[in-house]
Amino acid sequence: MKKSIYIFGVLYVAICLISCTPQVEPEVKVQGINLNQAAVTLAAGDSVTLLANVSPAKARPKIVWSSSNPKVATVQDGKIKALARGSSTITVSADSVYTSTCVVTVTHTDLPYQLVWSDEFDGASLDPAKWNYEIGGGGWGNHQKEYCTNRPDNVRLENGNLVIEAKKEAYSGNDYTSGRINTRNKASFTYGKVEARISLPVGIGTWPAFWMLGYGSWPLCGEIDILEHIGSQPTMVSHAVHTTERNGGNGNNWYSRVYLPKLENEYHVYAIEWEQKANEGDDKISFYVDAVKSATIWERHLNSTAKDWPFNKNFFIILNLAIGGTMGGPVDDAMFDNPVLMKVDYVRVYQR
Repeated sequence: MKKSIYIFGVLYVAICLISCTPQVEPEVKVQGINLNQAAVTLAAGDSVTLLANVSPAKARPKIVWSSSNPKVATVQDGKIKALARGSSTITVSADSVYTSTCVVTVTHTDLPYQLVWSDEFDGASLDPAKWNYEIGGGGWGNHQKEYCTNRPDNVRLENGNLVIEAKKEAYSGNDYTSGRINTRNKASFTYGKVEARISLPVGIGTWPAFWMLGYGSWPLCGEIDILEHIGSQPTMVSHAVHTTERNGGNGNNWYSRVYLPKLENEYHVYAIEWEQKANEGDDKISFYVDAVKSATIWERHLNSTAKDWPFNKNFFIILNLAIGGTMGGPVDDAMFDNPVLMKVDYVRVYQR
């Protein structure tokens, strides 16, 4: 009897153990994944959430989201945020085996430009609230031959124009005088349209310029040359930028030239459009002469740094008339038989 009771007890415990042990379901392997949209168009600043459908539904794969161009659109757990004009492919993967994609197109409506700063040069003298005189000689870093002064002989307002006049005269150890002014610490800008209506001088050895500099040491600060002209090439307009990686000091700066008849002693409008995230999340600077685009330079799409694209911070404006130097070249003093004048009708800055 006791033996029977013992056997019954063992059987009872075994049955209990079997019935109480949790049953582990076999792993369900993923066989596919699909997004609920294959393409979507968003305005910059908008967002949308994509849904990923796994097959079979019981599968529990590792889900990973990625964007082919995070400068245009980012994605996190299926939520897409549109950042800048362009396109990006959003990819979702299941266990790194199955994938599905959605092409995101981001549009951007440009706001109209508004005038934010200008000088029409209609007063009796240069506005000290807007401009600084740069005074001195010593070559200006380019072996230029002029000494720049703040005298009306060299810089003045006349008939609604800024006039910068170069002269052949001995002055503070230099053989020529001229003028150079800037808006440093008085008017600085990041992005926008910057333009000036300018009449260029005549004469071999002249080197007038309308340009912008960033703050800090050159060339890390960056330089944008909206207009450079040399009298030895009377039909030539040069545009250029200088950066740490590409600059005139190491002889590989980016530049572009356009040739126009009747350039000197006639007014033309020289401008840039400096745009943030113009396409695919990249900045660009476009150059214009009389509203006709003459050149464009783009920010490097990947791994852009301050050394190759410092053009995302404040820059100030410079106007000057150099004589000789590395770009101006030899000087023909016969040009001083007539006044050597750079005339500026206005400088205007617009931003969106």
